Amino acid sequence: MKKTWTLLLLLTVAAALLTGCASNADTLASPTPGATQMLPQASPNATDGMMNGPANSIAPDASSAPTLGAGGITTLEDAKKASEEMEDALEKLTEVDDTHVVATGKNALVGLEFTAQYQGEVDDRLKKMVLSRVQTVDKTVTGVAVTADEKLVEEIDALAETLESATSLDAVATQADDLMNQISIYTE
Repeated sequence: MKKTWTLLLLLTVAAALLTGCASNADTLASPTPGATQMLPQASPNATDGMMNGPANSIAPDASSAPTLGAGGITTLEDAKKASEEMEDALEKLTEVDDTHVVATGKNALVGLEFTAQYQGEVDDRLKKMVLSRVQTVDKTVTGVAVTADEKLVEEIDALAETLESATSLDAVATQADDLMNQISIYTE
């Protein structure tokens, strides 16, 4: 009888210790090095004609790149806080060594520096992962401009430093928009 209670006590202690060792690692998928996009993409016009009526149509002059005044991150304090938190979230990806983020309006400008073992590049799959990570910080962000080009990453880093000491978001947002136009904005 004494052996049974001792065994039960040891099992309880072991279970408690193992519960403390449970992983709190990120559960978002990270890209496989060198993998290419495997899922076929539907044509953007594939649903044309399927939905009729003015409520289901997109205005011909609708912009796919929202501007600063259209919601999203509109204050300097929000931009600083969101940019920093987005950097932290993106650095949890195993392929990423360092990130630089400037978030304004509904878009985030992202410069990535990869780890030495990552052999892939910035493709749509990686951009989708970056957008997902960014949206864990701020759901109003609907687009990301992602690059790993050294020159552009340095410019994003300099702009992120400018954001930290800025007194107005307007100048930073204008520079961010210029860089985003060079990279292109990924949206889902």
